[in-house]
Amino acid sequence: MANNLRLESPQRPSRSSVSSVGVKRPITHAESSLSPTKVRKTGSDVTGADASSGSHALDVDALDPYIIAHDERIQPLLDQKQVPWGTIFELARGVTNGSWRWSEVTGERLDQLCGTNAETAPRVSNIVTGKWTSTSTEAMEVWAEYDREQAAIMEHKGRGLGGMGLWHGKDGWYGGRIQQVGRLKEGTGKGSFAIQLETPEIRRSHRFARYLGSRRILQVRVPDKVLYQRGDEVRRFFRCHKFILCGRVFLPFHAKEGAVYMVETNYDFGHQCNPHEGDHYRLSFMDFINWHNPFKLNSHQPISKWSARWALGLSTSVPTISFEEINIHYIEDEYVTPADWGSGKAPAEKTYTDGCGWINGAALTQIMRRMGYSSRPTAVQGRIGGAKGMWVLHPDPVEQVADGGSKIWIRSSQNKISLPQPVPKSQRIFELLAPSRVSGPCQLSAQTLVNLTSNGVPFEVIKKLMAYGLHEEVKELVNWSTPESMLRVWRAVEKAGRVVMSHIQRRAAGEARALGIGRLRPSDKQEQQDEDDGEVDVAEDEEKVHDLRRIPMQTSVGRNPFSDQPLGLYETALELLQAGFHPLKLKLLFDKLEIVLKKVLDNYVTRFHVPVTESIEAYVVPDPYGVLNENEIHFRSSEPFIDPTTGVPQDTIVGPVLISRNPTRLPSDIQKVTAVSHPQLSNYFNVIIFPTKGKFTLASYLGGGDYDGDTVMLTWCRELVDNFKNFSRCEEPKGIRKAFEREVEHVKDFDKRISNLSLKEAQQALQKVLLLGLADTKVGLYSNFHDLAVYTKGYTSQEAIQLAYMFTTCLDSSKTGLRVKEIVFSRDQKTWGSEKPWYVHTLAGKKGETNMVKRDKPPFILDALMEYGDALKQKHLKEYQHHWNSQQDDDVDEDLAGPWRAARAKADQARAENLSVFSSNLEDIEIHVQRLLDAYKKVAAATRGTTRSSSSSNPYTELACKFLQKPKFRGFQAFSDGDVCLIKASLAALKSMRFAFSVAFRDLCRIKAQASGSVAFTYLFAESMSIPKTVVQSISRVAIPIQK
Repeated sequence: MANNLRLESPQRPSRSSVSSVGVKRPITHAESSLSPTKVRKTGSDVTGADASSGSHALDVDALDPYIIAHDERIQPLLDQKQVPWGTIFELARGVTNGSWRWSEVTGERLDQLCGTNAETAPRVSNIVTGKWTSTSTEAMEVWAEYDREQAAIMEHKGRGLGGMGLWHGKDGWYGGRIQQVGRLKEGTGKGSFAIQLETPEIRRSHRFARYLGSRRILQVRVPDKVLYQRGDEVRRFFRCHKFILCGRVFLPFHAKEGAVYMVETNYDFGHQCNPHEGDHYRLSFMDFINWHNPFKLNSHQPISKWSARWALGLSTSVPTISFEEINIHYIEDEYVTPADWGSGKAPAEKTYTDGCGWINGAALTQIMRRMGYSSRPTAVQGRIGGAKGMWVLHPDPVEQVADGGSKIWIRSSQNKISLPQPVPKSQRIFELLAPSRVSGPCQLSAQTLVNLTSNGVPFEVIKKLMAYGLHEEVKELVNWSTPESMLRVWRAVEKAGRVVMSHIQRRAAGEARALGIGRLRPSDKQEQQDEDDGEVDVAEDEEKVHDLRRIPMQTSVGRNPFSDQPLGLYETALELLQAGFHPLKLKLLFDKLEIVLKKVLDNYVTRFHVPVTESIEAYVVPDPYGVLNENEIHFRSSEPFIDPTTGVPQDTIVGPVLISRNPTRLPSDIQKVTAVSHPQLSNYFNVIIFPTKGKFTLASYLGGGDYDGDTVMLTWCRELVDNFKNFSRCEEPKGIRKAFEREVEHVKDFDKRISNLSLKEAQQALQKVLLLGLADTKVGLYSNFHDLAVYTKGYTSQEAIQLAYMFTTCLDSSKTGLRVKEIVFSRDQKTWGSEKPWYVHTLAGKKGETNMVKRDKPPFILDALMEYGDALKQKHLKEYQHHWNSQQDDDVDEDLAGPWRAARAKADQARAENLSVFSSNLEDIEIHVQRLLDAYKKVAAATRGTTRSSSSSNPYTELACKFLQKPKFRGFQAFSDGDVCLIKASLAALKSMRFAFSVAFRDLCRIKAQASGSVAFTYLFAESMSIPKTVVQSISRVAIPIQK
């Protein structure tokens, strides 16, 4: 797998700190045989054929230790008893979360945690606290996966990289699927932080975790607020420390989108290297660097670009096929001719094939079989070795056949990292990100709307599209005229919340995009992610830190573990509907649907998402044959779509169309072109093909796009296309580059510079480079500056175009090394940072502030849509609320009352026969229910106006836990446990519906469904169900309206 070279100073024991968590403490190391003053070089100018070789290296041990969780008393016991890593992580997680202290982790308790991860990790909380906890199926799979990965590490054959078949019960297994996550917490002092560990999850897989093992990677999420307010402190914190987790040393190697990624090195901190754990297979930090992006072979790269390349190994991907060295071909790109850019490398806008290579039919067929696709894709997006981008079917018919050896052609523009030759097997695996496919219809975004109206599309056309889209979605939610209409409502709720798709994506555990599931790109993502940066986890808004003492793991993902109520709005509404409840007979359901309706309306009004029926989105690739003329495109779908006007099925778009991508900040970022059907391109399905002709690449017109995985929206809506007028290409204004500090240092110069620094300074310098993703790029601020300039000066104004280019330059700064000059930023902030457009101010809900500016003439589309959309919203909400005016909030549901009344009748019959035990049981049940109802009312009064939380400290969760417990019966229990649950729920519903559903959701749904006639479902089946539109239409045609 990896070589065994060790470029750092030899491992040496160190005296660990006392029992600690979240502290930094200086330590004293044993004497090193290496000089403490002369730095070991990175190896960029070391001679020799082996790129990983070198006589000197940087020293990780020079960094100060920061303890995430470690105890000098417990660590030798963990080593001696060989407690598995997943179980150790759980112990550390409980310490960092305050669930227990290290002093509570005794040798006797550790004796009970010896075994596999699956056997011991679920029992950690129970053993340490003495309190029983349940474990979900999903959690058990995480611990079993730890065991599979550990077995693969010990086998030491590279099995984690995939492609070796069955492994411990999993066919087609590959590793790296467990996410070990921490969250940065603020301390009280300057530079004081703590890292709180979260529950490990199976969410995705990337190259680094597959190569090293999931246990070797730790991801730390940094909240945006902390990074914004204490950015310099955060950067220094991660740059100056090595991080200790239970005797193991982790070092940061990349930062991206609010997350810092760390790798376990071959250093130890009070931990004995254990061959039984595979510790002797760990890599040094320099070995890790030289395996992925060797200094010597990439010495020509700017150091900022070298740092950005680390994200390639973090892209969410699925390992598919391995290429033989002889079948990997390196080819040149196709360029604009004649060359008109002067000397040097051709810019992206002059490179027709920028980011897109070829792949043969045999390789695509193998990928199809590996992933289980229904048909062979035309193109795939992925990574292989140091290359990234798109690979489209080779144009030669000989290379399009399904049989034969797999071959791939890598363009110069795709090859981002130079690797040693021959390329090792671990770097010759094609890592699939996504296949070519089509999604749609699409939605227009705020930026797109501004561009369209600036280029001739009337406001009324946009308003018409908004009104039509709203009407179609709202009518599905509020049409309750027939008994079968609840099917339509169910489908509308599921669509609004994308519930089934979310379940599938969760179960796909990181393979969803590679399987072609879901959207190509989130509709609200304003800027397409640069694929050079990879697709990485983004810090989540809601924390998943649970107090392990107080609450067990959920028995089902996203549910209250006691009442079994789904934690999500959409899931709750769906389960109420499918249980048989009607919104006009259950106020709780009525209110839930009202919230769903508001969210649907807000998607239009506050996020400006306007649907266009005649539109699709797909990956864009260059013309493989060169047959398209300038401003011509080709698109053919593998599945016919229906023209909404004529009803005619079609698979090829012909005629004038609009093409666009995000970002859309310049007037020329949307283009009107002509879609043609060319016979030579008829075998290229589900991709939009751009010409390889013209002075500039067509993709470069669209927000500076290229062909490495960009998706393009294509629309043929006549009202949009006919009114749209193309704007001439917006060139970068002169002087833009002068607004930035050029700190473009190359790898070889960086190596030379740090050779004169001390060990500690040199290692910190390297860490600073690796963590450039934490730098303040001012992207968000310049986005706001541009919005204000567009609003006040006009979309085509010189000021708006200038700020658009400032924004895009900031966006690329992590790779280019450019930073806005302080004097320029101060000037721009003074000019554009003090006011907000009216629509932004209104959306924020702020009143009375003086920093709002309102544009009068000409009117602005987003202002107009805010007013128009808000009027539509109020109209629909008023009509919805009118449904309940004639209803009674306290109507008794006879179905829910059934179990209590039946039990009461049974008790009365028994009493007539001198048997009082049934009546006594009911009295005890009523005392139990009434006690918790009284507590519920107090909690409701105390928390009125606050948002409910799903955490362990939520008082409603505690009430549900107490309600689930059996009443304290004074004598013999006459009713079965199952009957007691139903009777409790029934009585609670008679007393208070909201209380009842808060504590007994599952039982109430069961009572209602049984009363209406039901069938049993497991969660797996229930969460995978959907109702096709054709089913709803067919049932609606034969449905009998409800008589009023």
